[in-house]
Amino acid sequence: MSSYDKLVEGYRKFRAEYLSEENADWLSKAKDKQSPKVMVIACSDSRVNPVILTQAGLGDIFVVHNVANLVPPYKQSGNTHHSTSAAIEFAVKHLKVEHIIIKGHSGCGGINALMADHDHKTVLETDAPYSFIRPWMDIVEKASEFSAEEKSQMDEDALATLCERRATLISLENLKGFPWVREAIEAKALKLHAWHFDIASGRLVQYNSKTDAFEELV
Repeated sequence: MSSYDKLVEGYRKFRAEYLSEENADWLSKAKDKQSPKVMVIACSDSRVNPVILTQAGLGDIFVVHNVANLVPPYKQSGNTHHSTSAAIEFAVKHLKVEHIIIKGHSGCGGINALMADHDHKTVLETDAPYSFIRPWMDIVEKASEFSAEEKSQMDEDALATLCERRATLISLENLKGFPWVREAIEAKALKLHAWHFDIASGRLVQYNSKTDAFEELV
């Protein structure tokens, strides 16, 4: 079975369940509107889908996917496109989500591109030129600025993990710069979270601002 045919077969099974009697109540409510309480800003990487990772159901999570799960700084401009910013605005002002999670992960290609520009051995997996990835990663440039001590004590994998986690925290701070996000936080109507998922181990950690560390989620 080809990769495309596999998707079609999966949809065939999904549709049978979707239109079943057991799903009728949910469908009658969801066909006209959505009401998720959680927004997840996740990477486009095919291995880290937050809906699958959390076993969420249809309508449970409002998801934004972009390269390296970044949140750009707040900026009002009629001359540029702001897809992620538009989604944040919709989620907070219209959907009234109660939680926003920025979910980083191991082996991130965007982080790999960022680190390849610095003075260590990390390289991209391909020599193909990219016009948009590296400029996009400028948002979290500071995440790859390691101290001499960090570089002397950590191997490339550890540095990559550190960079991935720092990048989520930069995005978290950028998120706080959106006025409607800040207002919702001050009103105690919204909480922000930073997660990091390790693909090899399945380990999911969450940033704890009190300890300034990433800790086991469960």
